[in-house]
Amino acid sequence: MRLAEVMGQKRVVDALQRSITTNRVAHAYLFEGISGCGRRTTALALISALFCQQPSDGDACGRCSSCKKLAAGSHPDLHLLQPLPDKRDISIEQVRELQQMLSLRPFEAKRKACLIEPAERMSLGAANSLLKTLEEPPGHAVMILLATQADRLLPTIRSRCQHLRFAPLAVSDLVTLLERQGVEPSVAATLAPLSEGSLEQAREVDSEAAAASRQELLGALRQVRHQQVATVFDASERLAGSRDETLGLFSLLISLLRDMILLRSAAMDRITNLFLQDQLAEEAARFHPADLMEALELALEIRRSIQGNVNAKLALDRFLLRYSRLRTT
Repeated sequence: MRLAEVMGQKRVVDALQRSITTNRVAHAYLFEGISGCGRRTTALALISALFCQQPSDGDACGRCSSCKKLAAGSHPDLHLLQPLPDKRDISIEQVRELQQMLSLRPFEAKRKACLIEPAERMSLGAANSLLKTLEEPPGHAVMILLATQADRLLPTIRSRCQHLRFAPLAVSDLVTLLERQGVEPSVAATLAPLSEGSLEQAREVDSEAAAASRQELLGALRQVRHQQVATVFDASERLAGSRDETLGLFSLLISLLRDMILLRSAAMDRITNLFLQDQLAEEAARFHPADLMEALELALEIRRSIQGNVNAKLALDRFLLRYSRLRTT
């Protein structure tokens, strides 16, 4: 992957290419944005440009042995730091091992690079240990931290990185990317508006299971009743899952609420869950428009709180209780 091939992040790509051509590459970067917006792709493209044996205009050639090894995930000078398969967080032992590797001279490239993902899932000990490396970085190393919420990192870590924010991908860019992956144009046009600017989310909703999940979620919402708490907890038990599953649930919920708001505004031609239009219209009619907007704002707030490690089940209970009270019938 070359920087010139990154879609939807021109501002970030231009800044990175300028830093390369002016020889002002930072020793540490913090790439912040939603999952699936191109942070990892851009990070690997930046590393390709820095490792390339025949670079041109601040970008990689895409053809040399270094570019090919990076594309295959086998370059010895690139180190990936992620939580171990059976762990939630990146441990201090993993960071210390990374520090040892970065202290060595590069094997093939002019410098070493590491990719830390997701950076906000470093334990406190790991984060403090990494801080030492950020304060006294090896001259030949470039560190790139990927985060969905930079404010969950230590302020001292953020202050020692060049912070670049990634925007959600435009619908047109998502359609193009999906088509490049072999998705039929008509399907891509349907999936892109549902994905909230995330290619990752577009892939997740491209399945019969995802359609069934949206239908089940709407059914659970229609089940809850004002002043009938039992119906709320029944719906919560029906929908409850792991933290990651609950995050996915709230993404689907947000798309349903947006469609209900559009239906209340007589903007039927703009809804994305077309196969649920009749049920959504019936549910939307049970709310005042302002209350639907409040429900949407609450869903967005709660999704963010779950990303920040709030108890997912309690967060779901909180939303459903409020949702039931906002309904007029």
